[in-house]
Amino acid sequence: MFKARGTWICRAEKFLLLVLVLLFPSVGRSQPNDQRAKDKVQPDQAENEKIDADAVQKLSAVRLGVPLPITGSVDTNVKGSLQKLLSRLSDQDERPVVILELEGKPDGSTRGSEFERSLAIARFLTSKAATRLKTVAYLKGPIEGHAVLIPLACEQIVMHPDAQLGNAGIDENSISETMRLAYKEIAGFRSVLPPELALGMLDPNLEIYRVNDRRFVDGQEYDKLKEEGGVATSQKLVARGQMALFTATQLRQDLQLISHVSQDHRQLAAVLGVPENQLAQDIGLDRDWKAARFIMDGEISNRMVQRTSLSMQDAIAGGVNFVLIDLKSQGGDPIACENMVNYLLGLPDSVHTVALIQDEATSNASLIAMACDEISIAPDAKLGGAGNYQYTKTGRKDLENYLESVSPEASRSWSVWAAMNSPDLEVYRYDKPGTGLTKFLCPREAAELPNADQWQKGKEITEPGVPLQLTGTQALDWGVADSSATSLADVTRRYGLPAELAVPKQNWAHEFIEILASPSLAFFCLFVGVIALISELKAPGIGVPGFVAVICFGLFFWSRFLNGTAGWLEAMLFVGGLFFILMEVLVLPGFGIFGLGGGLMVITSVVLAMQTFIWPTTDYELDQVPYSLGSVVVLFGGMIAAAFLAKYILPRTPYLNESILNAPDEEEMEEIRRRETIVDLSHLVGNTGQALTPLRPSGKAKIGHEIVNVTSEGDAIESGQKLVVVEVRGNYAVVRAAR
Repeated sequence: MFKARGTWICRAEKFLLLVLVLLFPSVGRSQPNDQRAKDKVQPDQAENEKIDADAVQKLSAVRLGVPLPITGSVDTNVKGSLQKLLSRLSDQDERPVVILELEGKPDGSTRGSEFERSLAIARFLTSKAATRLKTVAYLKGPIEGHAVLIPLACEQIVMHPDAQLGNAGIDENSISETMRLAYKEIAGFRSVLPPELALGMLDPNLEIYRVNDRRFVDGQEYDKLKEEGGVATSQKLVARGQMALFTATQLRQDLQLISHVSQDHRQLAAVLGVPENQLAQDIGLDRDWKAARFIMDGEISNRMVQRTSLSMQDAIAGGVNFVLIDLKSQGGDPIACENMVNYLLGLPDSVHTVALIQDEATSNASLIAMACDEISIAPDAKLGGAGNYQYTKTGRKDLENYLESVSPEASRSWSVWAAMNSPDLEVYRYDKPGTGLTKFLCPREAAELPNADQWQKGKEITEPGVPLQLTGTQALDWGVADSSATSLADVTRRYGLPAELAVPKQNWAHEFIEILASPSLAFFCLFVGVIALISELKAPGIGVPGFVAVICFGLFFWSRFLNGTAGWLEAMLFVGGLFFILMEVLVLPGFGIFGLGGGLMVITSVVLAMQTFIWPTTDYELDQVPYSLGSVVVLFGGMIAAAFLAKYILPRTPYLNESILNAPDEEEMEEIRRRETIVDLSHLVGNTGQALTPLRPSGKAKIGHEIVNVTSEGDAIESGQKLVVVEVRGNYAVVRAAR
């Protein structure tokens, strides 16, 4: 029995083994397939999770700039942007932080907000739909007029150290009851600022007191409390006849009504606990982005700047409102860099500019990034420091003054950017105790700060003799850069743009300008122009060579103008030099002061047209000297070629030889010399003529086709009377009346 049982078990084991052998290949094949399927699913899931995470991250904090004054369609646009944001939220999403940024101007140009439109925004912010948003008002500069309603309607107010809030009724001749009720309603809904204080900003007929430290009442209620003995301490905040206007320090430290004071978006993100890079996007600008990418890779030159700015100009004219500059450069021509900075700062406010630095933007290439609205930089990228161009000591001072003048328009402090190009500038960390505010400034800029004595000087961040260079991480930590981006996709994803941005192609006009601006064409025009000019001087009248010379010299200076190296000075020097040379040749024969001075003027104009400096003082300028000297070589080469052409080629060329004034041969020269040495009238003997003047006895007569001096043999001859030459004596002829 046991034997039979063992036999069946043995057979069963063999059968199972056979089945496993047969099934093993399919199992082996199925496992990799399953693994590949799993691997295929996992990236898709990871990508979806990443996209979902990005979507949530986008909605965790956004910034909305509110244009001032609030007129026209501003209220509609602001509400539309908020409604668009609300439409992206689901019931499971947390409340995103919406920062409404209001930036006033010290000159009062942002006053004049309309009451109805300001109230429409405020009521939307206090509506049921807006409870899905956490609203924060960030105030920069003086916020006056009815724009005050916007921060009153927000859950939280954060102010820039230089900001002010108040003077709500400054644009009104009288305050209506409707306005009072509206301000009381909006302020009472949020209770960020007490309604009494809001009315004190609006109505100059009210007195506002702070009673017992935390209570705010008007003058009438204050008198009532005083009579009842309910006033322990009091402070008059607003006198009758005035409207309240509070600084950030008063509202934060004295009255303790606002939550924070923040100097920039970096500090604002820190106090609100939101990702800093999310505040770079203004959803108020998020209309329908039409973006274009412009690549500035390599040495910054006038040609690159001219090409880029022209392409931008055409793109913006075509509706582009988002400009991304992919910047990778070690700097270059300082004039070209400043021209690019000026162009970017001069763009309309509706155009949003972003500088993307994935590798480096050293030396003065960093200034181009400074001029953009936003700087996105990779953590390991380099910003500032030594590069292709080094400023002289005088150039550094000029650069500091230039950056100081444009820094308000760029909305950036200038010290760090100047230190990136100057090894001499000392930059320190400055802290404002009790506020958490930090700035990186040189002593000169720090001394110009409002309330400069409140800032405490800290550690120096620069090294003597070395231009400041920051990594991307340092630039972000210090608030020099605005957002982190390791690739183009990081920027496009944040702004909801296509993954690949189109680089505008040059049209035929730009390509023609590129050809004109090339140094090779400039040299060619200069060479041919000199040949044509010398050929014209040897030809009678004004002919084809003169026309060719004008065209060539015109193209030369036009190409230099397009390249940014020539202007009216160079053109005037050239024209003046030619004028003096022509005076020397045609009016004052010989080689004197006019010829020498004119030649020097022409050479100087050509040299200056090939460069942006007068005398090289840096390595970059020394590298440009060979091109300038090359133009002089081409100039003299053209003169030599013109002389050779005029002497040996053109006289032997059919048709062209007739347009050239050739030198006379030896026989002609001998005859000319003989006639110029002494006047020979012997050939007139026996010829008849006519007296042109009365001969008493001398006068003039016309003999054949010649007018000569004559004298009669003794008889007087009247004018018009016929006569005959009887002999010649020296340079006059002896005549007598003809019979």
